Amino acid sequence: MTRSIPLTLLVGLIASGAQAAEGSKPTGSEIAHLGNGNGAPACTICHGKQFEGDAAYKAPALAGLSAAFIMARLAHYAGPDGHNAYMRQVATALSLEQREAVADYLSHLPGKKQVN
Repeated sequence: MTRSIPLTLLVGLIASGAQAAEGSKPTGSEIAHLGNGNGAPACTICHGKQFEGDAAYKAPALAGLSAAFIMARLAHYAGPDGHNAYMRQVATALSLEQREAVADYLSHLPGKKQVN
C-alpha cells in the first residue's frame, strides 16, 4: 500500500506555523507533536501518534529510544552522509537545542515491550 505524505505534511506544517506565531519557544513535546514552525514538521506525521513507527513510511518507532541515539541519528541526517531527503529537511530545520528537547522527550516515552 502506498501512502501519500503531502496532505499530512501540509497539515503538520500549518499546525507548526500556527504554533510559531504564538512566539513561544516550543518544547520537545510540542515539536514532536506539532513541528517547530521553522520547517520541521511534527514527528507524528511519519512516526505515528504514539511514536510507535509506521512501516508504510519505513519510519521506525521513536518512543523509548535513548536521547543519545536520537541525537546521533538527527546529526547523521543533517550531515553529508544522511541520504534521506525528508529527514535531512527535518534535521536541518531543528536547532541543536530543539534536537535535544525532542530527543529528551522521546526518550522518556514508554517504548514497546521486547518479547523474547
